[in-house]
Amino acid sequence: MKFFRNIKLRYKMILIYSLIAFVPLVIVDTFAMQRIGHLVNEQEKSTSKNMIEVAKNALDGDIKVYNNLSNYLAYSDTVGNLLTYQFDSEYDLYKALTTSFDPLLTSVSNFHTDISSITVYSQKNISHSTTLMPLSKIQNESWYNQVKKSNDPLWIVHGKNVLNVRKMPILERKGQLGIIAITINYDDVFKSFTNLKNKNYGIYIADAKGNVIYNHQNFEHGYYKDMLSYKQCVALSKKKDGHVLTKTSEETGWTLYYYNSFTSMSDNTVQKTTQFMIVVVFISSLLMAFAIWATSRGIVARLEALQDNVKAVEEGALEVTVTSEDQDEIGSLIRGFGEMINRIKFLIEEVYESKIKEKNFEMRALQQQINPHFLYNTLSMINFMAIESGQNDISKITLSLSDFYRTALNKGNNTCSLDDELKNMKAYLDIQQMMHDYDFELDIEIDEEIRGYESPNLILQPIVENAIGHGIDLLEDRKGVLKVYATENEDQVFIMVEDNGVGMDEETKHRMLNENSKGYGMRNVNQRIKLLYGEEYGLHIESVIGEGTLVTIRLPKIVFKNRNI
Repeated sequence: MKFFRNIKLRYKMILIYSLIAFVPLVIVDTFAMQRIGHLVNEQEKSTSKNMIEVAKNALDGDIKVYNNLSNYLAYSDTVGNLLTYQFDSEYDLYKALTTSFDPLLTSVSNFHTDISSITVYSQKNISHSTTLMPLSKIQNESWYNQVKKSNDPLWIVHGKNVLNVRKMPILERKGQLGIIAITINYDDVFKSFTNLKNKNYGIYIADAKGNVIYNHQNFEHGYYKDMLSYKQCVALSKKKDGHVLTKTSEETGWTLYYYNSFTSMSDNTVQKTTQFMIVVVFISSLLMAFAIWATSRGIVARLEALQDNVKAVEEGALEVTVTSEDQDEIGSLIRGFGEMINRIKFLIEEVYESKIKEKNFEMRALQQQINPHFLYNTLSMINFMAIESGQNDISKITLSLSDFYRTALNKGNNTCSLDDELKNMKAYLDIQQMMHDYDFELDIEIDEEIRGYESPNLILQPIVENAIGHGIDLLEDRKGVLKVYATENEDQVFIMVEDNGVGMDEETKHRMLNENSKGYGMRNVNQRIKLLYGEEYGLHIESVIGEGTLVTIRLPKIVFKNRNI
C-alpha cells in the first residue's frame, strides 16, 4: 500500500476508476431499491408536509383578514359614538342607525360574501334588525364570560357556522361593554383543506379544548382500512410518529392532524422506484466511461498548479497572484484561495486601523462622561449665586433645568420609571410656567401605584410641549389648562395629556403621528413606543376644534427594574 500512497494523484485516479468501473452498477442492483424507496417515501412526506403547510397558512391568512375586520369595527369611532350618544328621540336613533351604522356593516359583508352576519351587542336595550342587539341575547352563551375576559378576538365553531367574537375597546373606553360577533360560513373557513391534490388522506382539526371542529376523510375504495380515528391520530402524534403530521394555527390555536394511507404510499413508491432505477443504470454506464477520460486529463493539472501557489504562501509570499477563469469547483477553489490571500492582507491592515479607532472611541466616551457633570456643576453654581443674590426665580428655574437634564440624560438608558418620566415632565412644565408668567394652569394627578411601572425615556415632554405651543398658546378667549392623569387595566397603563386649547383637524392629527412635520416630536415618540413594545402600543389623539385635545399613551404594564443598581 505504500507504493499506492506515494504515486501521483493522476495515476491513482486512473487506477481506481479502472478497477471499480462496474462496482456502482452492482451496488445499485443490490441496495438501490431499498434506498430509493426510502427517499421516495420521504419525498411523499415532504410534499404532504408542504401541502398542509400551505393549506394551514391559507387558513391563517383568512383568519387574519377576519381578525382585521373585527378589529376595524371594534375600534370604529362611528360605532362607538353612535352607541354612546344620547339621542333626543327614537326616530333620531333609527335615522343614525340606518344612515351610518347599517351601511358600515353592510359594506364589510358585501366585500366578504363568506360572512353570513355581523351583530353588535351593547348594554343599551336596543334591537335593530340583525345588526344591533342587547347583551342579554348572548349572556347565556357558553363563550360569553370568556369573551368578557379577553382583549383579543375569539373563534367559536357553532354547527355549520364559525363565530369571530370580541369585546369592543371603543365602547370600553367610554365605560360600556360591547361585543361584536361576525358569523362566517363553515365551508368557506375550511375550504383550503377540502380539495387537496393528494388522494387517500384524512384531516382532523381540533380546538384548544380538544374538540373536533373539522373532519374530512378522502379515501378511495380499497383504502378504507387505512382510515384513522381522531383518538388514533392524537396518540400517534404524541409518539412522534411521522405518519401523522401535526400543525398548529398561530391565529386561532387550533391543532391540525393530517395522515396518508400507508398502502397508497407504498404502491406509489414501488412504481416510482422502478422508473428511477432504469434511468440510474443507463446514466451510470455513460458516466463511467466519461469519468475516466475527464478526471485524468483536466483535474489533476490544475490541482498541481494550486499546490505550487500554496507552497509560495507558506514561505511568506503574500503577493502571490492566483487566478483561474474556469467555472467548476477547482476554478472556484483557486479564486477562493486568491480572495483569501487578499482578505488576509486586508485584515492585517484593518487590525492596525481598528486600534486607532478604539482609542478615539475611548476618548469620546470620556468626553460624554465629562459633559453631563460639567453641566450639573455649572447649574449648581448658578443656583448658588442666585440664592446668594436673593433671585429666587432664577434659583427655581435653574433647579428645574437641572432636574430636566438629569432625567432626560438618564445615564444613557432608553427606559426609566414613570415616576422619573413624570419628574422630567414636571421640571419642563415648571420652566414653561415661569416663561409664560403662569398664564396657564396645571392639573397633574397620577396614583403612586402607577409611578413604579416602566416607561420609554422622554415621551411626555414632546407631548406637553406640543399641547402648550400648538394648543394653549393660541387661546385668546380663556385661560389655558393642562391636565395629566393616568389609568390602568390588567396588563396596560394609559397616560392622558389633555388641554383646552384650540384643537386640531383630522389632517393635522394624521401629520403629527405619520410625518416629520416641523415642530412636532410626537411621531418620534409614537415610533419609539411601537419599536420597544409592539404595534398595539403607542399614541392615540382625540381632538375637537375650539375645545381642546386629548393624547392617550398606551404602554404595557411592566414593573421598572433599575439596571444601574
